[in-house]
Parts: sequence; structure tokens; C-alpha cells
Amino acid sequence: MLISQPNGLYTISYDSAKKLVKEAPVGLWTKEDYAEYHSQFENKVGPALGGQPWAIRTDLRKYKVSDLGEVMAKHTEWLASNNLKFGAIIVNSAIVKMQINRAISSKFTQQAFLTEEEADEWLKSKGF
Repeated sequence: MLISQPNGLYTISYDSAKKLVKEAPVGLWTKEDYAEYHSQFENKVGPALGGQPWAIRTDLRKYKVSDLGEVMAKHTEWLASNNLKFGAIIVNSAIVKMQINRAISSKFTQQAFLTEEEADEWLKSKGF
């Protein structure tokens, strides 16, 4: 399954064999953008997961920080309550990697990486 936002704000793909979601948000988002993105998880990704344990790889290298704490917290709650086990986050600097690894949520295991290869190897080591 591949979901692309018409304005190019994100892509979401799901590999049902690996139970792995890969996403790549782009640019600066509004609350409305985030609500639409979250609805893709509720209406398409969630049903495809079927309650199975799963993992996500998020590439944040083209995402701009948005002041969306409340809606992001709601999305994180949804992820955790829908059996997300591991999250690999790809960032573009060692400083951001360090900051993310320090500030990570405890609702599921997450780790930040500088490359797709590092993220994929970590997820593979976790069974995804």
C-alpha cells in the first residue's frame, strides 16, 4: 500500500509481509495537515495492520518543525494503542539525533539514525 498526500506533504507505505510502515513527511505542516495525515493511519494503515505488532521508519530529513504538540501527542497515543512496537527515525544531523534519542517517548521503543541503512538494520534486528 502506498499513500501519497496530493500536495506532497508526505508518503506512507506499508509492507504487509514485514509489518513495516515507512513514512516521509515533508515541509511545514498546519494542524489541518496533521489531522489529515492522522486520518490516513486511522482509516487505511490501521485496518491493514490488523492488530498485529508492527514497526515504523520515519524519515524526518525534509520535515520542518511544526508547533503541533497536541495533535502529535494524539497520533503517538494512536500508534501505541495500535500495537506499534518499534520506531526508527531518520534525521539529518548528529545533534538532532542526540536530541531525539534523549527526548523519546516511552510508549514504544524508538531510536534515531542518520541513514536509512542504519534504521533498516536496527528494525531488522528487532524482527521487522
